[in-house]
Amino acid sequence: MFDIKLQKAALERNELVRTHYLATIGDHYTRNQLIFLDESAKDERSLSRLYGYSPRNTPAQKKVVFVRGKRYTILPAITMEGFVAVDIFEGSCDKKNLLILFLVKW
Repeated sequence: MFDIKLQKAALERNELVRTHYLATIGDHYTRNQLIFLDESAKDERSLSRLYGYSPRNTPAQKKVVFVRGKRYTILPAITMEGFVAVDIFEGSCDKKNLLILFLVKW
């Protein structure tokens, strides 16, 4: 038996509703009208390992930073033709940052 990391699947996911949504988007919009936002963040904990090796009957441990320190957020806007806007700022993303990216960059 192996220790395998679980993948999370949304309990609320409904394939019938998802298919209806995709059909509705396809009926009302062209590919040139779609813009996608994708938030990413980086802090001191971003690259921490989730698995490790240790001698038998000894827990695998690694000293890690528990204090976040500075957190940077990257917020790109992507279309079918590529990136149309990117905003990188210190701190977390909220509705205000989304509106600024959307309104100021276009």
